[in-house]
Amino acid sequence: MSRSRPTLLGVDPELAAYLDRRFDEFRQEHVSRTEFNEFRTEVRAEFADVKAELRREIAESAAETRRHFDVVAESLRSTIQVIAGGVLTVDRKLDRFADDVRDEFRKVDRRFLKIETRLGMTPGGPDS
Repeated sequence: MSRSRPTLLGVDPELAAYLDRRFDEFRQEHVSRTEFNEFRTEVRAEFADVKAELRREIAESAAETRRHFDVVAESLRSTIQVIAGGVLTVDRKLDRFADDVRDEFRKVDRRFLKIETRLGMTPGGPDS
């Protein structure tokens, strides 16, 4: 068995070396954790900034899209009103045309009746 020499403080040099190593490891680990915590804090802050910026950009984009949609919708509404007015005008013209055609057919029917009467051709008569 080997005996260790006592140091000034009465601590075995191997134990002192071991404690020094452990202290160094602890210090390195502590620094690493501190650095990691600082890094994590920085990353979280940057992430919060990016998140806020992204939300702002999305809100701006949504507002711009809404404005654009409102303009397009108003344009479509105006176009639809013009088309509806045109359809109404054509519908009225078609109704007048149909009335005129009916009147003309009535006139033609009366003329045919007069001609048939003059010629002695009555509906249901010998020539039918």
